[in-house]
This record gives sequence, structure tokens and C-alpha cells, in this order.
Amino acid sequence: MARYVHQRIGEEIRSIAGYYQVLEEVVVEYEGRDLFYLLEAAVVDTSCCGSGGMGFIRVPGFVKDWKFGLNEDGLFVSEVERVEGEEERKKIARWLRARHPGFQEVVFM
Repeated sequence: MARYVHQRIGEEIRSIAGYYQVLEEVVVEYEGRDLFYLLEAAVVDTSCCGSGGMGFIRVPGFVKDWKFGLNEDGLFVSEVERVEGEEERKKIARWLRARHPGFQEVVFM
């Protein structure tokens, strides 16, 4: 099991070359289990080499305990079971890409 700290939807998380933000949190039934994933966007806007961006899907895993508490920053915390097997990851990634055609990158935590 792993703990996932939820970020605020739409809040920019800045880095040296830009930022990313969580656009949406999704919990959906997948083969009898609750799969938790995020639709996110990354934007490069302070790079010396130009600007750009992309949408991606981040998969914390299967929900075990949803938003059971808050951390010291007041952010919700959930407990998840990571997606471990390579074949299962490939299958889930294909399913997510079909579900969200504009988001081709799938990242498992």
C-alpha cells in the first residue's frame, strides 16, 4: 500500500521551466476495482528554448481508502495499491488512452 497526497485541482505547481496542474481526479470501476487516475497538464513557459505543453494521465493505483484524512498542509490523503505488473500496466494504459484520446502519455506512480 502507498499513500497519495491529493493536490488542489487547477493549482499551478511551479518548476524551473514552467508548471503542471491537476485538471481532474477520476475514480472509475476497472475490472471490479476502483482505479484512481489524474488528468494533468504540463506547461513549459519559462524555458530559454521556447514554450509548449502536453496533457498526461498519472495513475496512483487502486483505491483502498479514499481521502481518509488530511496532512499537515490540509491536503487530503488516500491509500492506494500501486499497479505493479507490466502487462496490467500496458492494458490499463491502452484503456485510458482510448478513454482520453488527447492524453497519450500514461505515467504509473
